Amino acid sequence: MIKYWNSDNRATSLYVTIKCSSKKRFYLVVSEKDKPNSNYAKREMEVHGERTVYFSFPLTTKVMTIGIFNMSDKSDNDFTVELKEAPLKTYNIWTDQDTKDFLKLNFLFSQVAGFESASKDGKVFSSGQFTIKYYPVIIDYMTNRPLSTPARIGHNTGTIEVAKNKFDRYTFAERVIIMLHEFSHKYRNPKLGLAIENEKGADVNALYIYLGMGFSKIDAINVFANVFLKAQTSSNIDRMRNIMNFIQKFEQGEFAQIA
Repeated sequence: MIKYWNSDNRATSLYVTIKCSSKKRFYLVVSEKDKPNSNYAKREMEVHGERTVYFSFPLTTKVMTIGIFNMSDKSDNDFTVELKEAPLKTYNIWTDQDTKDFLKLNFLFSQVAGFESASKDGKVFSSGQFTIKYYPVIIDYMTNRPLSTPARIGHNTGTIEVAKNKFDRYTFAERVIIMLHEFSHKYRNPKLGLAIENEKGADVNALYIYLGMGFSKIDAINVFANVFLKAQTSSNIDRMRNIMNFIQKFEQGEFAQIA
């Protein structure tokens, strides 16, 4: 089933209620209308009778497509879907001018990354102060071999390199948190007395901004888990625990209050 939602670029939240007569497993995807690789959210959920899933969208497009499919039978239309908007929950977080300026470029890039081309020389997206270079895949400078990382930042230049082969599969929210992580290495860690290379510092600084704007914790957990799955080191396992702990404390109001 496909539904079209006139989101009109609003910052909002959306409740999707599915009703069916028997137990079914559904795949839900919200994307920009007529744009490939433009998912804003994707979820799998089991429904037995009725179930509602909540999506938070700090940024939307003019019109969005909502696809709801029975994972066992995509031709199945024996269910109903109701959509209901509600105010987006945000938090009173502190952001400096660097963060505000970077978010503008981050949002622009993360919205178009799925349907914009990349270049072997790095297609440039720039705001003047911040620069993103978009590659088909990120290459190790020393070995000239492809890396599994979705993005990295130059500690001296501040230029963020991004891999299209990774970002095409990510949701808009997943792209935003990865970009905020890289930004935080260079532009947040040092301001808080942390080393640029401090990964945990970059994780929590990015999450503070991301969660504060109302983005879903699910996308953040999914993308970090996906990245760490490629390298299940003890440090990455420790980072994942730290991420989950920070999210829990943030939701309990330890770092910011609801706006």
